[in-house]
Amino acid sequence: MLQVIKAPLPKLASVYGGPHCQLEFTSCWTKRLNNPLLNSLYKSSICYTERWYLETRRLINDELWYHPLITTLLKDQEFKSMLVTSAFIDGALMRSVINDDAYPEYQLSAAINLKKLNQWCSFFVSLPHSHETLSDLNGQSRS
Repeated sequence: MLQVIKAPLPKLASVYGGPHCQLEFTSCWTKRLNNPLLNSLYKSSICYTERWYLETRRLINDELWYHPLITTLLKDQEFKSMLVTSAFIDGALMRSVINDDAYPEYQLSAAINLKKLNQWCSFFVSLPHSHETLSDLNGQSRS
């Protein structure tokens, strides 16, 4: 004989309308990612990983293939791995805050930060191992 089992009603998502709090990065502030050139270009409120991301993107867009910052990222795989790891660790932290209903005041900030961290992580992972490959992938002329 078949028996009908009623599933519990799904929990309705509640919309938090209270004050929102900013959630800061932790791993993206690792001292090993600190760079004096980037410190002089960006505000002190921007984390080290984001500074590397923003400046590297600018240099690639300007076709400055052999700039020391790009050379560092292409040649030093351990350093590039540290950048990816910092974004990955902070991303895991942001995901745990988003999935935890105990602190709704941080969920909006965590969602915004997670989107940025995913962008940084995928950018650093996609960087090739040579200047020539980088310029060819961008379909731009070498100068």
